[in-house]
Amino acid sequence: MEMTLAEFITLRLKQFSCYHVFGVPGTSCSGFVDTLEADEDVNFILTVNELEAGYMADGYGRQGSIGAVCVSYGVGTLSLANAAASALTERVPYIIINGGPTEKDYRLQEEIGVLFAHSTGHGKTDLNVFKNLTLDAEAITDIDSATAIVDRLINTAMEKSGPVYLEVPQDFWNLPITGFPAAFSRLEPEPSPYLYEIAEKTQSRLQQAQEPIVLLGSELVRMDMIDQAMAFIEKQQLPFFTTMLSKSLVSEDHPLFRGVYDSDLAPSDITLAVESADLIISFGCIFGIDHRFLVKSQYLNMVELGYGLARVSDEKYSDVFLPHILAELNQLDQVRENVIFSNVLLPTSYSDRRKNWVEKYNKKLGANWHKRQELSHDAIFRIVDKFFSEADEPFFFGLDTCLASFPGADVPLRQENTFLANPVWLSIGQGTPATAGAYFATKKRPLIVTGDGGFQMVSQTFSTLVRYNIPAIIIIIDNGSYAIEQFLIDGDYFLDEGKTALPYTRLNPWKYENMPSVYNGGYGFRADSKRELKSILRSVRHIHNEPVVIAATVSDKDLPAENLAFLNSL
Repeated sequence: MEMTLAEFITLRLKQFSCYHVFGVPGTSCSGFVDTLEADEDVNFILTVNELEAGYMADGYGRQGSIGAVCVSYGVGTLSLANAAASALTERVPYIIINGGPTEKDYRLQEEIGVLFAHSTGHGKTDLNVFKNLTLDAEAITDIDSATAIVDRLINTAMEKSGPVYLEVPQDFWNLPITGFPAAFSRLEPEPSPYLYEIAEKTQSRLQQAQEPIVLLGSELVRMDMIDQAMAFIEKQQLPFFTTMLSKSLVSEDHPLFRGVYDSDLAPSDITLAVESADLIISFGCIFGIDHRFLVKSQYLNMVELGYGLARVSDEKYSDVFLPHILAELNQLDQVRENVIFSNVLLPTSYSDRRKNWVEKYNKKLGANWHKRQELSHDAIFRIVDKFFSEADEPFFFGLDTCLASFPGADVPLRQENTFLANPVWLSIGQGTPATAGAYFATKKRPLIVTGDGGFQMVSQTFSTLVRYNIPAIIIIIDNGSYAIEQFLIDGDYFLDEGKTALPYTRLNPWKYENMPSVYNGGYGFRADSKRELKSILRSVRHIHNEPVVIAATVSDKDLPAENLAFLNSL
């Protein structure tokens, strides 16, 4: 069999169910893009800028495939560095395919001192940058070793769950290659000799615990191990929670589901249940800054399993892989029988999930607090929950990093794998393009809730939604500020009616509802009340070939209830 290097890379992507490559074209990668265009199975998705392409590939890779992005050398790849960091931090299988300089480019730059296109003049800039932002990065220099390098990088991305970087000299794309295996051969890691020991210690801790819980993480999706984790949970009759990163990993209608633990900045019944457990078994969780208090306070009460590592209390093990340890745990006898839970079933509506403590803190702050602005963060999510419950089609819920991240955790999601957020890397703006990328993998209609600050960073994504007829509904919480930064830096602003905002958190007000005129398609609306938002959502329910943007006007003093609770606990 003979094919070009570009055709070989395309073949490998298809073998991992990657049928969309996101990017902005350039001369350095044109040979690869031409190959994608000629392939009947793969689509090159043209984005407005490189960061958008990177975020879209990130969202695509979170859906069980591998994300792929291809942009120009230097000016393109360096613009998507933040998206690569997101994939690295939140462990998303992802490949950056870069067309690089030729041997002649490097030689002439050295000999006559003239920079090649997009060169910084300081060595192999792109390669050196992405060595720090990926699990592995390599530039092909010899066509005979090219296929082995491609296969090794893809295997790393899938087995270790994260981004990799491949640089191909731009004069290599159409070179012929032969002698490669047609099928991809995955390298399976060896089982750890400590599996039985870890399982026995876990069983012992489980026998002693009075209030044990399980915390499910995103690696279960990456490794397709959800069923195995649930088999352990159901056999041992353990209440379970998810992290925000793994929300909707299992249907939230499951009788053992107890909620989403999203942050120590969001006090609630769920927070209390997790932080007071006397044993936490975590599967494939990534713990970020918002989990610091949990891990610090519960460190000795944790069995942490995932991403090649295991920890039982303060005993650590390396090279322990989730499929192996779950198989071992599922061999254990049933430890817990006839369990009577001290906590009741999780309510099935957004309002009921939050009722007790929302009322508590509203009462503490005064009867007029929730009347400052009729359309509030909590009101928006009550309306979204109602919209989802009445929908006759599957929706994919995207949530950008903003104050809405906190109440968004409580929106019930009854279908599996229908949620995306960026709660560990915490990059505002990621949610809109990443959810658009997820659409290409799932074909589920996106509903995105984003802050206005984050959306202004990526608003051109609306053009891509129009171009590809993606029927996304984007609700922008328009409070005129980087409110989450105001909250984190000086939260007293939200409690003191007379206090002014930090000047550097204020935004230039946009007329988001006019965006369809700029981007030549879609629909735009503004909602100033609950009634208007409900009416708009009802009216756009049946639009299936164009995006919709809804600016929801919210007071700049409005806070979700859990953030008010946090401020009042200081």
